Amino acid sequence: MRLLALVLIVVAGLALRMDAAWQGAPENLPDSAAYERIARGLHEDGEFIQKGPGTPAHAQPASNYSPGLPLAVSAVFDLTGDDDVRLARVLLALLGTLAIPLAWLLARRLAPPEDPGIASFIAASVVAFYPSLITDAGMLLTESLAGTLITGALLALLRARDHMRDRNRSAALRITDWMLPGCLLGMTAMVRPEYLVISLVLIGVAAVVDRHQGIRRVLLSTGLMLLAMTLVIAPWVTRNLDDSGGLAPLSTGGGQTLFAGSYLASAGDPLEVMPRVLRNNPVLAQRIEIENAISGEGPESVTPERVLTMLASSRMPGVPTDLALTRMGRENYLRALFGDPLGLTGYVAGKSARIWWRGRTDLTGSPAGRAFHMTLVAGALAGMLLLGFRRRPEFWLILALAVGVTIIGAIFVASPRRTLALWPVIACLSGIGFSLAFRLARDAVAHRMRPVPIA
Repeated sequence: MRLLALVLIVVAGLALRMDAAWQGAPENLPDSAAYERIARGLHEDGEFIQKGPGTPAHAQPASNYSPGLPLAVSAVFDLTGDDDVRLARVLLALLGTLAIPLAWLLARRLAPPEDPGIASFIAASVVAFYPSLITDAGMLLTESLAGTLITGALLALLRARDHMRDRNRSAALRITDWMLPGCLLGMTAMVRPEYLVISLVLIGVAAVVDRHQGIRRVLLSTGLMLLAMTLVIAPWVTRNLDDSGGLAPLSTGGGQTLFAGSYLASAGDPLEVMPRVLRNNPVLAQRIEIENAISGEGPESVTPERVLTMLASSRMPGVPTDLALTRMGRENYLRALFGDPLGLTGYVAGKSARIWWRGRTDLTGSPAGRAFHMTLVAGALAGMLLLGFRRRPEFWLILALAVGVTIIGAIFVASPRRTLALWPVIACLSGIGFSLAFRLARDAVAHRMRPVPIA
């Protein structure tokens, strides 16, 4: 019966995603359009750049985008001999659908023995029917793919920990056990570069949790996962080294997101950064008006990338834009730390809450959508606390993921899209939380309906 329920949920989730992928989104987000242009550049010219029809006059450098998705889409273009993005969306929808059974399996593992199967059912249902995940299937975005990869990596890591105590397991299988989660974490980092740091934290926490297994086993497992991650990302890092002559991360653009995240006047809303920068720097606004009058460009040319590039060049002439914005963002934080530490604390706390409680505007723009999202997050918090109270080792691994995402969102741009990549894991915690609520309610009703003995 449970297997039938899972099959029905997966089929329904797949159908919704396939429909969205086939039809395409009514409005393509800028990031999705940029990934599409980069993929076409790779397919047609072998160059990782933004060019072709629809490229903005003041586009972000392609190096600001994570390489995993455009590389995968360009591979689809190469295999089919066509640059029809619909097939790429369909394949991404299939990969995103895999998160449904993975969430089911993870919830079954995390749920307490007394759980009647509610946790896994809720986890799979949340992933299958969460509106933002379905909407994103109509575009080329990284969150759904990263969600499948990170959930698979967590399951593979837990499975490897189970086999650690099996002395009869062959050396080849032990190596495979630890290489698999490392490969999946490396692929996640290629899709979402912040997961390079988060994955390193996760591996470190896993080593601490398993320290009782002996230093030799822990060093071996940690080394194999790090080796697998390195093998996945090394070709791209080498490519960047050959192109730039310096050791570059998976993507650039960290300076822009750090500056935007450090701009306290925005109150943590990244959409407020550009307008406030222009209001506080009227010379930049005048310069843009003059340039547009000469070029004939309209208001659509005034983008955050253009404004922040101009701001960086005016503040630090001759310094590369990303490096200049990194220094400016660091200075903003240091100035706030020494000048208004309480204000900075409130600002960071507000950004941390924003990425979890606010949710995507396309869902939480209505009171019902916001209540739905906040209920799921509250259930996940309850599930997390239950894991902690039961002293489950998985608690520390999931906590490492959640804290890593929160810290990056608090320091850089506090976009709810950051948590969407972790949504299958959050759905598992929500399932555990709601399962606990169901059992408490059931026990309370049974207690009230219990016959009272008559003296």
